Amino acid sequence: MAKLSVFNFMTLNGFYKGADEGIHWHRHGAEESDYGKQGASSGSTLLFGRKTYEMMASFWPTPMAEQMQPEMAKGMNASPKIVFSRTLQHAAWQNTRIVATDPVAEIIRMKKEGTDMTILGSGSIVTLCIEHGLVDEYKFMIDPVLIGNGTPVARTLSRTVDLVLISTRAFSSGVVHLTYAPAS
Repeated sequence: MAKLSVFNFMTLNGFYKGADEGIHWHRHGAEESDYGKQGASSGSTLLFGRKTYEMMASFWPTPMAEQMQPEMAKGMNASPKIVFSRTLQHAAWQNTRIVATDPVAEIIRMKKEGTDMTILGSGSIVTLCIEHGLVDEYKFMIDPVLIGNGTPVARTLSRTVDLVLISTRAFSSGVVHLTYAPAS
């Protein structure tokens, strides 16, 4: 069976996005960019909720993204993408499919088919997948910053989920990458 991973930037006090919905606080230096390029070329299908999809789609297919981060933009644009939304009618970002039905059923189907998937951002989709025991791996880039308000990764989680640390990596910027798997 394929693997479902969650990948998010996060502040030291646990927010994956700020009160303004942004991640301007994230320190994305050369080392982090090199790491991101590896992930963008992994072949994993990228999963998004509508808000995160719209944010990503407004940047990665643009000339600015290609100029600023050409390899990352190439990988993001080439990756297969799914946006879970009942309201989005059209997805202009290449290689994107809209799924308006049950995300849990679709992810279970894809796991059985052998499709590795990565959720980027998309807190409501992350929480839904955690609640249904679908997440196989949690990857967090923890920034050495505290912000006053924001949204936690699993804001409405109804249960405790114990995790086991799989790996760590410290970047010279002070960002730390942590990888966890469910304990059970």
